[in-house]
Amino acid sequence: MRLICGLLRRDGQSATAATLDRMVAAMTAPGLSPRVTQRLSGALGLAVLDFTGAPAALQAGDGWTVAADARLDRAEGPAEAAVAAALRRDGADFPDHLDGDFAVALWRPDRQELWLGRDFIGARPLAWTWRDDCFAFASLPKGLHGAGMASATIDPVALGIQLSQQFFHGAGSGFAAIAYLPAGHSLCVRPGDAGLPEPHRAFRPDPARVGRWRGSPEAAAERLRDLVRDAVLRRLPPGQPVACHLSGGLDSSAITVLAARAARAAGGRVLALSMASPQAVGPPELDERPMIAAVLAQEPDIAHALVHDMPPMPDQAEDPDWPGSLADGPDDRMMREAAAFGARRLLSGVGGDEGATYNGAHLYGRLLLEGRLRTLSRELPARARRDGVPLRRAILARLAVPLIPDFLWRWLKRRPGVMDPRLGAVRYLSPALREAVLARRMLPILRRNSPAERVRAFADHHIPSRCAFHAIMGARHGVAPSFPLLDRQVVEFMLSLPTPMFLADGQTRQPFRRAMAGILPDRVRLSRHKVGLFDGRFLHYADRRAALLARLATLRGAAGIGDLFDLDAIEAGLSSLPVAGRGEGHVRAAPGGLAAGQPAWVPLLAVAFLIAACRLSGATPAEKGS
Repeated sequence: MRLICGLLRRDGQSATAATLDRMVAAMTAPGLSPRVTQRLSGALGLAVLDFTGAPAALQAGDGWTVAADARLDRAEGPAEAAVAAALRRDGADFPDHLDGDFAVALWRPDRQELWLGRDFIGARPLAWTWRDDCFAFASLPKGLHGAGMASATIDPVALGIQLSQQFFHGAGSGFAAIAYLPAGHSLCVRPGDAGLPEPHRAFRPDPARVGRWRGSPEAAAERLRDLVRDAVLRRLPPGQPVACHLSGGLDSSAITVLAARAARAAGGRVLALSMASPQAVGPPELDERPMIAAVLAQEPDIAHALVHDMPPMPDQAEDPDWPGSLADGPDDRMMREAAAFGARRLLSGVGGDEGATYNGAHLYGRLLLEGRLRTLSRELPARARRDGVPLRRAILARLAVPLIPDFLWRWLKRRPGVMDPRLGAVRYLSPALREAVLARRMLPILRRNSPAERVRAFADHHIPSRCAFHAIMGARHGVAPSFPLLDRQVVEFMLSLPTPMFLADGQTRQPFRRAMAGILPDRVRLSRHKVGLFDGRFLHYADRRAALLARLATLRGAAGIGDLFDLDAIEAGLSSLPVAGRGEGHVRAAPGGLAAGQPAWVPLLAVAFLIAACRLSGATPAEKGS
């Protein structure tokens, strides 16, 4: 794994090793000793931190100096040379002509140009800041604010988006003075530039090309199986152990099994990392633990580590790189387990829902809108049989209701969904901040299954932020996450599939289910539902409702908090937490415990906003440590 950082002086001064040393130190977690390579060239300074101990080849030839955090596919020679060749050949579009995981910086002294680039999906993070005297960048935000290159002041709008939609959007980092280079973009900076540099979008998928693949369902499954297997193989470090996320779902289970089989053939080792609530959450037939066990029983040489999900509470320390996230949380602990196993790379199933195991809602309605009546007449009755419901009920639930316009649906339900633009999660923000968040929020995906939505899922939504989060967790342990289901070839193939390919025999998530026959245990491959972590968190907070309400009371009158949050709405959300009860062998919510008409997300998000308000009521941990 590598991290990179650098600066370009804009005031006529020369870059110094001392500044680079501060940036390197800020990104080096305790206990790690990366091999650091620096290059100073007048106004420019670059540094590469290599956690494998290998030296970085900063010189790429033909006058280019390159700092690369890169794992490239289908590239000959060193990554630095391949990146420089792509920039010479394709100009500002160069990130779209490289396959793999990368964040890179390139300097051409004769042109006095510094270029940054990030892979199409944002697998490797890259943040930057702009000051009167210099431009600076780093793989991690703390490489900037921790080194005094940028302020750690929170961006309330970006934080509001993250609290409402789980991840940051676009350039948002959560810090007012720090921006991420958006995934699939390049950026050019020159010492004499007068204003902020403007990122250039290199990855520009065309919605008009979505759904154009023609072939049989069997051919689609075979093609997808080959692409996913190859994507996993390309990400296995030769002769080294590897870690994999394993949740019991289709995505992570497939990656874990494929990695285990490939590693077994090469004499390697695989560690599966699972996160679960301390107690099983019911009903028992939906708990993910038996599905995890089914994968481990099928592949008995996989090592396994289980990390308990311990939901954050107010006044716990915040992560210095990720505002709104708990320091030393369960994701961090999984990376620690990976490092202890000797793994320098972790394979994750992130991105499957949006592509390889496409989980688009309302697919039957999409079939109707596209006029695919033959497929609809076959698949809707099949779904009714699988669900064990009369066909008329399936028609109502799967076809009629999804086609109701959003405004009418809200009126009929008399309650908002979590993404409702007026009364959803943003209810917990102050009115002024609410409007700003709505203006910058992520637009819906996976709802209407339109070509524009399917493209947006990869080009302009939460995936880059989700990848950055895992990269940040891995960086403090010398572990580099990679995402086989976000392989460029996998993504492009799934975007090419027409809507009917996602349904077969009354089941969604096709053609992946067919592709994984003989790879995944049928218990996992054919499963329709599982209980997630949020069910356990719901009950965890229910047991602590009184403490949460008492902590909220202490925020009344705190300077500035009322300008950001609607404390009355947060109190109402916390008050709707249920009484928790225990069933036999699992934990369940007591019937009637949740306030009438309130969806489960209402109190869960109220807790998240309370935690954010508590942290913002004083200086953030990042500010205290910088």
